Amino acid sequence: MYCPRCGNLPASDRMRFCPSCGLRLDGVVELLARDGVPTNPLPLPQSNEPSHRRKGIRRGAKITFFSLVMFVPVLAFAIGVEEPGPLVIPVTIFLTGIFWMLYYRLFGEETTPAPRPAQPAQVVPPPPQQAYLPPQHSAPAYRAPVEPPKQQSVVENTTRSLGQQ
Repeated sequence: MYCPRCGNLPASDRMRFCPSCGLRLDGVVELLARDGVPTNPLPLPQSNEPSHRRKGIRRGAKITFFSLVMFVPVLAFAIGVEEPGPLVIPVTIFLTGIFWMLYYRLFGEETTPAPRPAQPAQVVPPPPQQAYLPPQHSAPAYRAPVEPPKQQSVVENTTRSLGQQ
């Protein structure tokens, strides 16, 4: 049997790992023995999201709770103006929440949404590195220092003075 990753021929079929690339080979032997069918297939990924039905029932419960919280200030206002008319608003919202929960309880879909496939992490290329030297300009960046004129030695000066006499 050859290694499926690097193509190397291991010393024996009983080796657990490929000696060149380190691929685990005992699982490959089992796959080949069963014509490519795994013995224990991996479970499908489960979604942690609630179903549409459960979401709808929770939304209806929130609407009902909001109407009950709103009922107390509206009741105080209705007593203050001595009119029962403002109570229609929280009662209508309460009934809407009840009917919303009932609808999703009876007709909501129990299936969970399909799990989103894991997106591979996008590799961000590293920022371009600065060059070690600045770009070339029309004038050279480095100028050799101007050498001072050579100083004459004492002997040369004396020799010249003798030559002039």
